[in-house]
Formats: sequence, C-alpha cells, structure tokens
Amino acid sequence: MNEDMRRALAVELWRSDMVRVRADEPFRLASGGLSPLYIDIRRLLGDGGLRGLVTAMGAFTIERSGLEADVLAGGETAGIPFAALLAASVAKPMVYVRKKPKGHGAAAQIEGGDASGKRVLLVEDLVTAGGSLLTFLDALERAGARVEDALAVFDRRQGGEQRLAERGVRLHSLCDLPLALAIGVERGFLDSAARGVVEAYLDDPEGWSAAR
Repeated sequence: MNEDMRRALAVELWRSDMVRVRADEPFRLASGGLSPLYIDIRRLLGDGGLRGLVTAMGAFTIERSGLEADVLAGGETAGIPFAALLAASVAKPMVYVRKKPKGHGAAAQIEGGDASGKRVLLVEDLVTAGGSLLTFLDALERAGARVEDALAVFDRRQGGEQRLAERGVRLHSLCDLPLALAIGVERGFLDSAARGVVEAYLDDPEGWSAAR
C-alpha cells in the first residue's frame, strides 16, 4: 500500500472524528470492556470523498498485493457495504456472511451466491482481536470456500492478525492504530498525555478496563 495514501486516510479519520480518545469517560466496547479509544469506521460511509478514497485504496491493495479472489465476502454488518464497494470497483461477485444462520427460511448463513470451491476475500471494516472474522471464516470454510486473505479498513493491532495467521489467512489493512496514533500526534489531533493513556491501555486492555 502506498504510504502517502495510508497517511492521508489516517489524517481524514482524525479530521472526521472517526478516531476518538476519551480518557475520562471511556467507551464501552462490544466485548463489554472499557477503552479510552474508539474507532468509528462506519461513519466513513456517509462521506463521499472518504468512501471513494477507501474504495480506491482497497482496489489498489487487491491488485498490487496479488490477492486472487473469485468472490468478495462482507461480514455482517459493517463489512457488507465495504465489500460491495470493492466488489463493484474490481468487478467481482460478492456475498455476505451472517454472524449466525438465519432462523427461518433456508437458514442460510451465507447470502448472495455460492462460495463453494471458490477463493474468497473476506472484507471487514475494523479488526481488533479478530473474533468476528474467525466466525465468518468458519462459516465460509464450512460452505467449502477457500479463504487465504482478509482485508480490513482499520486494524487496531490487538491480536486479530495473529489469530488469522494461525488459520492460514493473511490480514491486509488500509490503516492501523500505530499509524493513526503517530499521525494524531504529528498533526496535533492527540496530545502526549492522551497518547500515554492510550498506550497504557494497549499494554494491558483488560487490566486498564478492570481498574475503571
């Protein structure tokens, strides 16, 4: 990925308030834990310019990294629109994966087409520890798909890449937390005290959360 593009995306995420740090009133994460840091990538969909930048970066990554895929798969729910944008950009079919099978009708977990025997690129908006991606990966593999790569708009670098690697899947990200923090300090979006709080959290997320 072109480093200038990655830096430009990081700047726009701060400028658009999609990266937020709030040490005094931590954010409650989906896991139930507390974090001084919140990354709201879904808001990107409402910004036409940023949406175009991310789509171009994703297509660039697919082409330059040699990601051979027959189908793109978006994870429920936030990965679906990004997969759709990328699939249209690179002229590939798309499916989406539910977190669990639908409780009625055909009880499908994969919607939009047949992934059996096909090489699938799994698309997500945000990766933290990788739990959601592993759920989607399990569903795709049960359906007979081959998943060798996953693409995320943002990687928080909290274990997701390692967990996917253990399953033989490479994670590619358009932006990540170390870069976002560096850009935040460089451009004045994040002062040194706030960065210290974030780094203390990243050193021990569970301990930081439990203490609050």
